Amino acid sequence: MSAQLGKHASSHAGVLQNFRRQLFQSVPPIPPAISLVGKTVLVTGSNVGLGLECARHFLKLRASRLIMGVRSVQKGEAAKASLRDEFPGVRIDVWLLDMESFASVKAFAAKCEKEIDRLHVAILNAGLAKDKFERVKEGREHEVTIQVNYLSTALLATLLIPNMKPTSSSPGPGRLSIVSSNASLGVKLVDPGETGLLDSLDRPDKFGGFPQYCISKNLITAFGARLAENVDPNEVIVNTVNPGATHGTAFIRDVSWIVKAVMGLVFGILGRTAVDASRIYVHACLVLGKESHGSYTDWLIRPWPVMIYKDRSIYDKLWNETMKEFLDVGVNVDGLLNEAKQ
Repeated sequence: MSAQLGKHASSHAGVLQNFRRQLFQSVPPIPPAISLVGKTVLVTGSNVGLGLECARHFLKLRASRLIMGVRSVQKGEAAKASLRDEFPGVRIDVWLLDMESFASVKAFAAKCEKEIDRLHVAILNAGLAKDKFERVKEGREHEVTIQVNYLSTALLATLLIPNMKPTSSSPGPGRLSIVSSNASLGVKLVDPGETGLLDSLDRPDKFGGFPQYCISKNLITAFGARLAENVDPNEVIVNTVNPGATHGTAFIRDVSWIVKAVMGLVFGILGRTAVDASRIYVHACLVLGKESHGSYTDWLIRPWPVMIYKDRSIYDKLWNETMKEFLDVGVNVDGLLNEAKQ
């Protein structure tokens, strides 16, 4: 487990180590015994890039039903058509999921609860990077990177837990993998004191562009670890997964052409293909087992970001602020998780 790997965290976060993993370590193949026959799987952000390729992997593993959570139903339907050509007999549903909106996240989770007997596997892949400050248009109007990559992802993960538990007719733990990033590893958070941590990340004068993306992924990694503390791994295995640098995706669609050029060059040199990188998702949620619960993973269990070992108090503060945020939109996480344990 990542909790036991603190002494390796600094070296794991190093630039040279990241280069070595990207350039000289190949993603292992999926073991042939892995099968999704009779299973319902969910992939968010699945109309392009890593999400689409992950969906394709799941269908190759013979998933019986695929739920595609997408911001644009039109684009989702186009992606569905491409998958339908390869896998004509599988049920594929395209459902609206706007991660900039808590209301949309809640509606999506409610739809899952209503229309899926049991959700067996979920990959929370939807995310973005911005190089200009933007706010979402609802509630407290958080900065959009924090809203999408952290708050909405954390809320969706929490809301899905009850419907992922095993049943008498469908045994075995559910599998929930939340997408993180190696960009999270070296993040250093500063406690803003009486100013809330989330409020401090909503300040335009403190917005740094790509560093905000790194922070958002650090926060969701810490949330995944804390969520796992409140979930029985015999019921749902929760982990976070790092796909690494990947070229040919829509990840940098919302940044300037200069940033696109620089990151495109870096990803072109270091990046894996979306097919290979998305296979990491499959390892995290299907190959790794209960030993990965709460951990930061790729195809192996890796150390958490350094700061998670060094300053638990700031992440306690983050958790408390996040719980209040969710209460404000009508979600009592403690009550939800306690109910899920019964």
